[in-house]
Amino acid sequence: MSQNNNLKSKMKILYDYQTFKNRFGGIARYHYELSNGIRYLGNNTEIATLLSPNHYLQNDPRYFVLNPIGHNPFRGRYKISQYIEQINKAYSSIRIKSNNFDIFHPTYYDTYFKRLLNKPLVITVHDFVHEKYDPLRTNDINNKRQLIYDSDKIIAISNNTKKDILDYYNIADDKIEVIYHGIHPFKKKYLRNQYGTYLLFVGDRKGYKNFTTFFDAASSILKQHSRLNLVCTGSPFSEEEIHLIKYQNLEKQVFQISANETELNSLYRHALAFFYPSFYEGFGMPILEAFSNHCPVCLSNASCFPEIASEAAIYFDPSSVDSIRLTIEKIISDKIIRIRLIELGLKRMKDFSWDSTCKKTNALYKSIL
Repeated sequence: MSQNNNLKSKMKILYDYQTFKNRFGGIARYHYELSNGIRYLGNNTEIATLLSPNHYLQNDPRYFVLNPIGHNPFRGRYKISQYIEQINKAYSSIRIKSNNFDIFHPTYYDTYFKRLLNKPLVITVHDFVHEKYDPLRTNDINNKRQLIYDSDKIIAISNNTKKDILDYYNIADDKIEVIYHGIHPFKKKYLRNQYGTYLLFVGDRKGYKNFTTFFDAASSILKQHSRLNLVCTGSPFSEEEIHLIKYQNLEKQVFQISANETELNSLYRHALAFFYPSFYEGFGMPILEAFSNHCPVCLSNASCFPEIASEAAIYFDPSSVDSIRLTIEKIISDKIIRIRLIELGLKRMKDFSWDSTCKKTNALYKSIL
């Protein structure tokens, strides 16, 4: 009898394929950690995907990870990618139609499943980037709006994101629960530093990421300090960025790297400081990454940044070249401040763990059954 009760108490959570069509990405990492963590808590989880290039799934025996088209561009790649996505969507639809789960938690905002779904729906809202900075993405925005209204529960990844939901939509406050992302504190492997003394910029550099203003502030300091470099991760520099770097005669001090996880951890570990000048983020996962790799953090005094980093960062006005420049000068000239920021970052990091994320999400799932 007790065994039957135990079986009935187990939940089965279904996540879909959407974000796992990407090789990397914070949203994929988040759902992978949820799937693992909820399973560890004694429940059953499944990510409904067949052909996935996703880095986080590659060591999980439950999934067949295949990247049949490689990562280099070639003619016909887009059509093949579309075909693979259609296969994954069809498989995900079959799993949803089977009704063999208790809760459905889609990994993005495509509403393909709505006519098939007959179980509780939970969605995670990560940010309002499209609404604030890319309003022409009407399909994503409209789908997201529909899911926000149709869901049984909404997870917001920060109080700032919850505020955005309430500002944009007429939603009951108690329908939304704030559950932060986490970070794994385990020991990491570090590579040798190849870039000398440098400032670090991580991720996309377009639009609201505010790279141009940051580079304007950094360029004058780089010219004054010929041994100081700037390292940027993410996509290769655009033609405009290359022109800007050449115009400032900084080709020998500014580097771009498409870093894997080990390389990225190493870049944080050896950096003089990590700068995040973005005007807006939903959470700011690189902040925790920097904390965990003993890297001083300098942030925009905007959006969710003060909520996440608290006192473990130096803040600047992201719209002011002078404010950013003064922060750079302060961080490169004062070793005591850098040491103090590392200590505060390691302390603040303890407030964020995937274990906590999963336990709170597990409780939210139980609350709607």
